Amino acid sequence: MTQSPENNEILKRIMQREQEQLILLSICESLAMTENRAEFHQLVNSELKSKLEFEHFCIFLYQEAKEGYVLFYSSENSKLLQFKDDVIKTDFFDRVLNSPDPVLIPKPEIIKTGLQSIVDESYKSTIKKTLFCNVPSKRFQAVLCLGYSKDGKPERENLRLIKQLCSQLNITLTNILLLEKYIPLHGQSNQVTQDEKIHIPAHNMGIVGSSEPIQQVRNLISMVSESDTGVIILGESGTGKELVAKAIHENSGRRNKKLIKINCAAIPENLLESELFGHEKGSFTGAVSQKKGKFELAHNGTLFLDEIGELPLELQVKLLRALQEKEIERIGGHKTIAVNVRIIAATNRDLQQEITKGNFRADLYYRLNIFPIYIPSLKERIEDVKGLAQFFVQRFCVKNKQKIKTISAKAMRTLEMHSWPGNVRELEHAIERAVLLSHEKTIKEIAVSSYNDKTYTTADNTVIKSWREFEKDYLLSVLKFCNGRISGDNGAAALLDLPPTTLKSRMERLGIKKRHYLS
Repeated sequence: MTQSPENNEILKRIMQREQEQLILLSICESLAMTENRAEFHQLVNSELKSKLEFEHFCIFLYQEAKEGYVLFYSSENSKLLQFKDDVIKTDFFDRVLNSPDPVLIPKPEIIKTGLQSIVDESYKSTIKKTLFCNVPSKRFQAVLCLGYSKDGKPERENLRLIKQLCSQLNITLTNILLLEKYIPLHGQSNQVTQDEKIHIPAHNMGIVGSSEPIQQVRNLISMVSESDTGVIILGESGTGKELVAKAIHENSGRRNKKLIKINCAAIPENLLESELFGHEKGSFTGAVSQKKGKFELAHNGTLFLDEIGELPLELQVKLLRALQEKEIERIGGHKTIAVNVRIIAATNRDLQQEITKGNFRADLYYRLNIFPIYIPSLKERIEDVKGLAQFFVQRFCVKNKQKIKTISAKAMRTLEMHSWPGNVRELEHAIERAVLLSHEKTIKEIAVSSYNDKTYTTADNTVIKSWREFEKDYLLSVLKFCNGRISGDNGAAALLDLPPTTLKSRMERLGIKKRHYLS
């Protein structure tokens, strides 16, 4: 049965939208992890440029003190150095800020914008059109400028992507500006006093704490950083494994190269191979252009593979080959690509136990487990809670434009007596919540979770589990009974009388993965 042209067109549009959402998800994930201009510059040139197909990318930022716009960022370093002190006063930016859609300016009309001194210099030979977009924000006024070397209007899907990108760009720029003290706190000038600066000594490698276990972690980082040895970081979820990976990279000989991060658990299995190794145009449905994988992007730098224990078995084989041969092949490609990458992996799983269960390859484990670093849980270094809490208070006061607060002795005792099942991440969220809820100079109360996953055994050997563990076991039994089917008449959601979206949300909250209920 042949499909009608109308159905083919609808299917084509659906596939285009799915591809757009995948690109947007990847871009937003990268932007969310960007904290400074150096990381932002790396992201623009390594990922945004290839996905949005522009030649030049710059951001103009309004500064009240100068009563005009300045060139805050340019993908061309020479342009930024040349024009960073120029103040731009033009009515054109008001037009962009008030426009619901991006404003496209052909090359001959660029002189009418009042930006010819900055834009036209490098556009004489390559750029044929320029797209200006408002970066929506309550804290600042900014305009994004994209230069294209192709004639005609940008593709409609590209325009949609750029509009959605600007919303995430607002969050990224806010973080960068706050950390650089561009945005003043309430009732303060741009100059922040020494007492209010969030300062971590360089020798601490960005890791807060003075306990013996965390000192041991710093010692191991110092030992391994300068070598090219692979590292595997072990520890519970929320202990700061990504922070340790960043410290290793920034103290290594590859510090001036890229640190590329990928969370193996956050990307669907059918997309993970493409994310790691890239693909050629047309290699599968939706592959509308060639894409470089994380290995290529990390060439001569460091690749951080977070949640390595979640990597599917078939991909473990390909990863092992890439590590041993130092070369990869894109999906649909026929040539090998040499890559020089330092691997840092991380997991909260017991990989030796996963090997016994058949979920992880022993040969890959031995290839990764060259220099293990164990990150202690927060309950193993409870003496660091006070320093971490004070650090987070300062960070979130700055982020939320509040005066720096202190923590009362009673609230601090609450923190030090808690078991912290969620580790540093749980502490960070508890402090952020307390900063937002407290309207005084001193935080008097900090709410912590009462959740506990411990199980108990009675005298007659009856096992008493927490409600969370009971719920997890029950859902797993239902999913196994339904052969892993979630939706539909015979699915687990129907059997439980729940909407499929609710069931999926509960599975995610309880950490239930496919491999837990599909043998």
